Amino acid sequence: MKLKIIMQHLLFWFGYMLYESIIGFFGVGVNVLGTLLAFTVNTSVFYATSSCFSSLKKRIKNPVLLFLLMFCAVSVIVAISMIFKIFVDMILDHIKFSDDINKVRITALIMRSIYFVMMGLAYSVFREVLQKEREVATLAKKALQAELNVIKSQINPHFVFNTLGFLYAETYKKLPEVGQSIITLSNIMRYALTKNEDGFSSLESELAYIKDFIKIHEDRSKAFFMKISIESDIVPYKVVSLVLITLIENMFKHGIFNQSTKEAVLSITVEDGMLHFYSLNYKNNNSINKVQSNGIGLNYIRERLTDEYGRDGYELLVDETHNSYECKLTMPLKYHESN
Repeated sequence: MKLKIIMQHLLFWFGYMLYESIIGFFGVGVNVLGTLLAFTVNTSVFYATSSCFSSLKKRIKNPVLLFLLMFCAVSVIVAISMIFKIFVDMILDHIKFSDDINKVRITALIMRSIYFVMMGLAYSVFREVLQKEREVATLAKKALQAELNVIKSQINPHFVFNTLGFLYAETYKKLPEVGQSIITLSNIMRYALTKNEDGFSSLESELAYIKDFIKIHEDRSKAFFMKISIESDIVPYKVVSLVLITLIENMFKHGIFNQSTKEAVLSITVEDGMLHFYSLNYKNNNSINKVQSNGIGLNYIRERLTDEYGRDGYELLVDETHNSYECKLTMPLKYHESN
C-alpha cells in the first residue's frame, strides 16, 4: 500500500514538473539541472508544510495557537527554501550573492514558496477528510456486522439443530411429509446461523435457502398461489448474504398467498453478472394480528449494498400501495474464484 502511494506521488510530481517545464520551454527556456533542483526544494516545502500541519493538528487543539505555530513553521520553511534556491542560482549561474538579492527576486521566491505551502496545506486537509470518511465507512460496516452477530447469538445453534434432528427422527417414519418439513426448516436455520461470516454466500446456496423457505410456507398452507421463476443454471457467483431472503421475508410478512385472484410473483434471474430480483404480492390488510413493519429490514439492505457497491452501484426500487407491494432489485454479483 505504501509503495502504491509513493508511486502515485512520483507520477503526480513528474506530470506537474513536465507541465511547468513545457510552459517554461515556450517562455524563457528550461535549465534541466536547475529545474530538478528547484523542484526538489519546492516538493520539500510541500511535504514539510504537510508534515508540520498534520503533526501540530494532532497535538494542538486551540485553533489560535495552531495558527500561530503554523505561521512560525511556514516562515522558517519559506526562509530555508529561499536560501537553498539562492545558493543554487549562485552555483549554476555563477551569480554573486549580492546580485541575486533584490526586491523582485525575493518577492518571487517568497510567492513561489507560499504557492507550495498552500498546496501542502490543501493536501493535508484533503487527506484528513478522506481518512475520516474511511473511518466512518469502516465503523458503519462493523456496526452492520455487529448487528448481524447479535441476531445470530440470540439462538444457540447446536440446541436448535439437535432438537430439529430429534423431531425429524421421531416423525419421519410415521409422518414423512412432516419430517421433510422439519429437515427443510433445519437447513434454513443452519444456513442463517452458521454461514456468511465474510458477508457473502454462493448464489447457489442462497437460492436453495430461498426455495426451502418458500416450501415451508407452501407446506403450511392449504392453498398457495405464487408464480415462481428462479434461475436454475447458476454460474459460480457470490452474492451479498441474506439480502434476497430479507426481501422474501417481507413478502410473506404481510402478503396474501391463498387467493388465486391475488397470485404473488417472484422472479430471480442472472444476466451478464447482474442479478435481477422482482417480487409482487398483495397485502393482507384485514388481518387483526397483522404485524406492523418498522422498515429495519429494508434499511439494512440499503446500508449493506451501499457499503459494498456505493450508492450508484445497485438499484433498489420499492412501490408500495394500500393493497400491494412491489420490489425490484438489480445488483452486481462477484465471481466465485474458488470454483
